[in-house]
Amino acid sequence: MKLLLISVGRGRYAVAADAVTRILDPERQPDFRREGGGGDAIERGVRYPVLDLHAAAGETPGPSCVYLMVEGRGGRAVLPVDSAEAIREVAASAIAPLPSFIFASPKRLFRGIFSDGLEPRLLLDVDGLS
Repeated sequence: MKLLLISVGRGRYAVAADAVTRILDPERQPDFRREGGGGDAIERGVRYPVLDLHAAAGETPGPSCVYLMVEGRGGRAVLPVDSAEAIREVAASAIAPLPSFIFASPKRLFRGIFSDGLEPRLLLDVDGLS
């Protein structure tokens, strides 16, 4: 499975590369803006929810460099990231599933964990995010 490796604050994550429909750079795309302090972003006149991994990790949100437009079963959403590092092929057998009992709500942020060299990475559950 092809995964886009990303970082958000101190956290290292991955998202299925085929779930990312666009990478948005606010500096280069004047038709994209984040609503001031709100949970939405507007791109080409369409409003999308913003999925904040800083808040999920208990970190103070900082200025994100780029935004990923991700699409899952629940629709599209915008994911602010500090960096998009690389796309890597990771065998499905290398991803350990996370047990469902660790999630307090029906929406789960992560579906698995895998080792990327020396550090673990959490695999985002795009279908659970939207």
